[in-house]
Amino acid sequence: MSDHSLGLQKTVFDALDGDGTLQSLVTDVFDFVPENTAFPYVKIGEETAVDNGTKTLQGNEHTLVIHTFSRYRGSKEAKEIMSRIYALLHESSLTVSGASLVNLRFEFSDIIKENDGLTTHGLQRFRAMIFDS
Repeated sequence: MSDHSLGLQKTVFDALDGDGTLQSLVTDVFDFVPENTAFPYVKIGEETAVDNGTKTLQGNEHTLVIHTFSRYRGSKEAKEIMSRIYALLHESSLTVSGASLVNLRFEFSDIIKENDGLTTHGLQRFRAMIFDS
């Protein structure tokens, strides 16, 4: 059994990074954010995986957090970016190499103001069900 964590991350990154509409809203999509990166941007963040196999199928259930960072006054910009991410990922027909991505669903979002008082931080969590091919 493989956990397909890296394959899922690559699939999600490619979907976000390759979308012209999202790219027009942000400076870039990152796994690691370089210092002095201009706002707004998206970062693929934390992930959890738990066994979700059956007697006949090996599989995992993953949760993946996508972060949006904006310096726009208010939350409008972050919400527009998060809306596009939702459209790209929720119940999408994406594929993970060497696996069967059964579904990818939005779970929740949150928007907070960072301690610097300037940065709006949006969080979205998605749940993916993946089985070995």
